[in-house]
Amino acid sequence: ARMRESRYDLLCAFLLGLGQLCIFTGYDTQLTIVEPMLHSVHDRSPATIDAHAGYYGLSFVCLTFTTGNLAAPWALGILGSKYALLLGSVLFSIHIATFFFVHWLPYYVTSAMVGIGYALFYTGHGGYTTEHSTKTTIERNSALTWALANCCMIVGGISMLFTIKPPSKIAEVQLIQANATDTVRSYREYSDDEIRLMYGAFLFITVCSNIIFALLPTRAVKDAIASVNDSKNGIAFGEQMRKTVTTMREPYMLQLIPLFGFIGITACMWCSIFPTTLIFTKALSGHLYLPAYYSMVFGVSNMLMGFAIGAVCKRVRNFSKLPTLTIGCISFSLALLLMLLSTPTWATATPTDKETLLIEPNLFIPLLIAVLFGIGDNCVNTSRTVICALILPEKRAQVFSVSKFYQ
Repeated sequence: ARMRESRYDLLCAFLLGLGQLCIFTGYDTQLTIVEPMLHSVHDRSPATIDAHAGYYGLSFVCLTFTTGNLAAPWALGILGSKYALLLGSVLFSIHIATFFFVHWLPYYVTSAMVGIGYALFYTGHGGYTTEHSTKTTIERNSALTWALANCCMIVGGISMLFTIKPPSKIAEVQLIQANATDTVRSYREYSDDEIRLMYGAFLFITVCSNIIFALLPTRAVKDAIASVNDSKNGIAFGEQMRKTVTTMREPYMLQLIPLFGFIGITACMWCSIFPTTLIFTKALSGHLYLPAYYSMVFGVSNMLMGFAIGAVCKRVRNFSKLPTLTIGCISFSLALLLMLLSTPTWATATPTDKETLLIEPNLFIPLLIAVLFGIGDNCVNTSRTVICALILPEKRAQVFSVSKFYQ
């Protein structure tokens, strides 16, 4: 007998969120340490990889992600939402695997592949969400999916707690001496064994996402916002591109450009730039596990906000649209202001002991910023998912792709 529709679409949302949790536990969590970690590898072997390869790799990701979004609806028409999710997640796993033997060539090549994986994943994510949600369940399902997905930072933070190796007393003395004479070196060095241990855990969890997406059910729910894609009816590439370009010019999409751009800026801040400052700021160098605490606090606040949105949506109509978006923008703005006032100059790029604008670095401020980032991230992404699912029903795949293009 078929599962009841209300339980079936909830199961689909749960599995989608669980798969996203696994894929981003591996990828998003490592973004919080990849810049200082590769900086450490460069310190030991400059020819192996660039000092700022973490940022350069993320630039490759953004470049291919941006261009890949233009073709993603065409790929969705061929693959369907399930296999777009699966292929996208496999590209993430390939990238994580390259950290067992760090070298600039596979790192940059697979970083470009991750951008394509992102485009496939998010287009598939939007397609699968609308195929397995109705107009009355889309808010609940979106909030649930994002809440589960952002548990990735909790799981990733716990993984870092168990894989980070405290330096020996001898290593600490050597590091202090190196900092006194060489300002280019990191205050926190990651050994090759430590990198392999952390990325082995990340790879295992990412492969779990491949398995989950391979097993996703495909039957659409009754009265779903969108029907399950049939690859036999896929649109030719040229026609699909024309449809995507016309979607970019739609008045609704033009009005939402500031929102998509804001999400792009804040995503870079919370997942890579600000966590890097926690390691490069000398006043915080003694807090060895701060990146792990930051990840876990971000994940907890994100998850709780998702459940809160889901609960309020049952009582307040359209709460996940403008009200949720407003809460998210305010939370992000406060976090960015605190970051500006409490971060030393150039701590985003190199180890430093410079003064801050106003607030002296301490353990409490980064965790407060993590709370605000977590709340803001869940709010704006839940709102964006709901808005994109409803504004142009006949161009839904293009809407999701164009939103990521502008982001």
